[in-house]
Amino acid sequence: MSHSIEVVSELTRKISVVVSVEDVNAALTSAAREVGASVTLPGFRKGKAPASVIEKRFADEVVGRATEVLVERRVADIVKEEDLKPMSRLEFEGDPIVRGQELRFSFTFEILPDVNLPEDFSAFSVDMESAEPTEEEIEAFTKRLLKSVATLEDVTEERLPVPGDVVTIDVDGDVEGKPVPGMKVANYNIQLVEPAEGQELSELDKIIRSLKPGEEGTGSMVCPDDHVDESLRGKTVDLRVKLHKISTEILPELNDELAQKFGFPKLDILKYMISKQAAESKAERVRTDAEQKIMDQVLAGQEFPLPEAVLKTQRAEYEGEIREFLEKQGMDKEGIEGSLKNMTEEIEEQTKERARMFVFLAAVARREKLEVTAEEVDMQIMRMARQYNQDYAKFREALYQSGSVNDIQDRMLNSKALAFMLDKAQKTAVEAKAE
Repeated sequence: MSHSIEVVSELTRKISVVVSVEDVNAALTSAAREVGASVTLPGFRKGKAPASVIEKRFADEVVGRATEVLVERRVADIVKEEDLKPMSRLEFEGDPIVRGQELRFSFTFEILPDVNLPEDFSAFSVDMESAEPTEEEIEAFTKRLLKSVATLEDVTEERLPVPGDVVTIDVDGDVEGKPVPGMKVANYNIQLVEPAEGQELSELDKIIRSLKPGEEGTGSMVCPDDHVDESLRGKTVDLRVKLHKISTEILPELNDELAQKFGFPKLDILKYMISKQAAESKAERVRTDAEQKIMDQVLAGQEFPLPEAVLKTQRAEYEGEIREFLEKQGMDKEGIEGSLKNMTEEIEEQTKERARMFVFLAAVARREKLEVTAEEVDMQIMRMARQYNQDYAKFREALYQSGSVNDIQDRMLNSKALAFMLDKAQKTAVEAKAE
């Protein structure tokens, strides 16, 4: 068995493999014996049928097993032998395995580029808040929990909305006399809150607070510079709002009865779990902030080519996040697609930045010989199955068949690389930021 490597482009490699007739025949015979060990054919005892008979009767299965030995395992050996890190799925070309003939096949893939990694991540320093939650943070966490089981009570008196009310509205908007795709929402619920200190009410808020149920109002607003649709930034939107109803949010009382509703025997245990969850939530936020800080530092001034496969994956993930966000805002499908079309430049920028992070972390993981075990992957798949309410076994099988499990493994490996960088960096304690 022999192979050769062709440099197709800066990041693309094509490996051609030749498998001898002897190796092909041996693999088919071995595969036939494996298949035959568990089958019974007329005239033969179980597992005693000749390999030549099994190969004819169960050709597809025999060829499949032989292919696994000659192709899949050999490919893994070659990639390891040549010290290459694939950054894309392998694209195969070749003929099926045939007894008595050489097997010739090739596979093409993108590789990890050369990245100039820092010799020692301890040379970097990041500011980190204390992960211990304050009383105010625990109180805010508790309120979010209560709001998750709150009820709404319609307001029957004729009055204007006030902070804390949940209003049901229709909103429509035009820019320069033309309808804006996705700007129109119907029966949308929004809770009115007081603006942060030093900030004013939005124009939409002002219109809503001037209406009584059944009334309509108009106004205009200038889209902020961070609006999700970059084509609307800085433009004036003419708004039309109809207020359907006002509701009051009724928060449940924090008592033993509520604790039991959440599955805890008494209030003290619920409070303990709230404090624990608040601590875990803050620790995760603090660490995420610190990880982003160190990524910003190590990527500063870095230049390296980006594999097209990585760019494609990161673009799809980012667009998926935008779609999910806009759906939660009540935007229809047409509006979402229109917004994505108008966000081309921003999507490209974010895609490249995400791809740079992905490639850099892959290089760190490779240099530091970080690994993700099969058990860790299975645990992650189990968590995903619970999250999406899927049967674990079927979900796992689908991920492996589609090859998506490789993407999961890569993300887990990069997470380990990011954690490695932060653990090595110097940490400076700073005062907690106001929420």
